[in-house]
Amino acid sequence: MKMSKVLGVSARVYRENFWQGALCVLLQIVLRLMAAAPLLALVTKEIQWVALFSIPLYLLIVPVARQNMAEAMQDAIAGGPLFSVKLISCENYGRKFLWGLRQALLMLLWAALFIAATIVAYWAYAGEIDAFTLVRVLMNLGGGTFMNGIKLVLVIYAATVLPIVIGCAFHSGARHAVALGDKKLIRGHRLGVVAVWLCGLVALLPFFGAVAYVGMDFVSGLVSALSNLGAGSIALPSVGDKIYLLAAAFVVLLLPALPFKQLMTAVYVRGLKE
Repeated sequence: MKMSKVLGVSARVYRENFWQGALCVLLQIVLRLMAAAPLLALVTKEIQWVALFSIPLYLLIVPVARQNMAEAMQDAIAGGPLFSVKLISCENYGRKFLWGLRQALLMLLWAALFIAATIVAYWAYAGEIDAFTLVRVLMNLGGGTFMNGIKLVLVIYAATVLPIVIGCAFHSGARHAVALGDKKLIRGHRLGVVAVWLCGLVALLPFFGAVAYVGMDFVSGLVSALSNLGAGSIALPSVGDKIYLLAAAFVVLLLPALPFKQLMTAVYVRGLKE
């Protein structure tokens, strides 16, 4: 299916289900918050272990919810409702759970570098790694300049997100193929699926711009905080009042755009079947 047709069909379904699409995104967020609820235990040292329950809760709720969302989008493309009871259906739960678990394990592989880098960063922040050792390593990375080493480390850390983005794009059509009853539907069409997913990111550019605006100040503050590493303490910067800007950007820019991006992949995979 040509990109122009993908955009045309996606735009039609999006217009016909605008408010339903926003409700679908809100429901997906609520389900994820349910899975993340045990993380609240992290504020109390005595029961921090309760936070581990977020992992099984996530695996039990979110993968199945994503598959239900894919089925709802296919219904909407065929002329049915987008926001329906199917979004919380437990029909074929075991099959959906196992498929979702498989996809989650695959994404863990794509995220391995980011996870490893985050663990190292946490160890450094928690003081598990000697500050003088860190300073020496950063100076070596920066060719003898401490600040250049910090900037290089931040760039490397940001680069570890790239495999996750590629993994999301690579596997984005899988749940729609399952929803259409043919797991092998996207074989030989992975590049097309990736291209459609990446094109869909254009709809999210305004939101990314707002995040970048807030993020620049945060990164600048982080670099300044890391420059005091030699003193043995790091005070992480705060986004401060700009958290309200992010909240507004989420409601105004992300919430309406996300359903359109997701519909593009759903439409493309359906085109492969047709």
